[in-house]
Amino acid sequence: MKLISWTYTKRYNVKAVFDQFPRSNVIFRLIHKYYFIYIVNWSEQDPPVHKQDLERMELLLNDELGTGQFYRNRRSSKQGGRGNMKQAMIIANPSSGKEQAEGYINHIYKQLQASGYEVETRLTTGEGDAVIFAKEACERQLDAVIAMGGDGTMNETVNGLAEQKHRPTMGVIPLGTVNDFARALHIPLEPEEAIAVLGGRTKPADIGKVNGRYFLNILAIGGIAEATGEVTSSQKTTLGALAYFVEGFKTLRDKTPFPLTIETTNRVYEEEALIFLAALTNSVGGFEKLAPDAKASDGFFHCFIVKDVALPKLLRIGTNLLKGDLQEDPDVLYFRSPKLNIRSTTELKANVDGDMGSAVPLSLEVLQGHINIFVP
Repeated sequence: MKLISWTYTKRYNVKAVFDQFPRSNVIFRLIHKYYFIYIVNWSEQDPPVHKQDLERMELLLNDELGTGQFYRNRRSSKQGGRGNMKQAMIIANPSSGKEQAEGYINHIYKQLQASGYEVETRLTTGEGDAVIFAKEACERQLDAVIAMGGDGTMNETVNGLAEQKHRPTMGVIPLGTVNDFARALHIPLEPEEAIAVLGGRTKPADIGKVNGRYFLNILAIGGIAEATGEVTSSQKTTLGALAYFVEGFKTLRDKTPFPLTIETTNRVYEEEALIFLAALTNSVGGFEKLAPDAKASDGFFHCFIVKDVALPKLLRIGTNLLKGDLQEDPDVLYFRSPKLNIRSTTELKANVDGDMGSAVPLSLEVLQGHINIFVP
């Protein structure tokens, strides 16, 4: 549900119209610093209205007028405190899923309300919004944060949660091109099925930290990694996961090896590499066989150094990746470690969860079981 329009009437009341009931209007009156429903002027041409619809109207209008927090506090105290009513925030990227995200919000409301949650929504409008909203949820000590969008929205939400003392349980509604994080946790890729998971069983999941930034899936270094980091939104919309491979394979004819030094907790690796990967999960680019042994909360980066080899061997390595045999390839070094320090004499940038991130040198650390996720 969305607030379409509102206007002040006499006595500072507010008349509001909502998109689910466009032929009807609701009059709100100001009391105790927040607005509550005073009169409902309902049209028979609109669907029937239920109690939860009216409660959501109050919440939407109070958020619009800046009295949302007072409204929540008053409702919570009337219901005997937060112990009787858990609180959840939906963080949704409205441009995800071919702009279908907002259409699923009502389904999430119903699912969470059935599990005893009071729910509010925040829509992102630009980069960094999900970080801000997730931090707000932590500061207010909400019980759950539901991230709806692609891997970018998931990444921002986790960056908002990671540094906080109180971290709400995270729900994942995948609407992106690849949805690696959802795949790794076996969360359904169909939004309706993913919504049905909310409010139920939870599972801890690792997150990675690199130079003060947090990530969920993969850090990659090398020409192919940098090329895939430049994939545009329009390419992803048109080609899906294939867009990453189109850009990646363009670099093969100009493949440029680079010197790489990696310090783990018990060994130092020095190699001429074509690409380096540090994976937290088994799913990268939509392929779920990169690191078959990786678990969501095992506390390790699963690392691969692809050595400088001729093109035929590189094609063989790609085949082994698709088969799930990458760590057995003779021209690939595989190891795992909870911490890494990465250096190079070449200027390199890391691709972090699909976006370009910090430049080498890099310091990586796994935060084991750092967040709890709703899972099937």
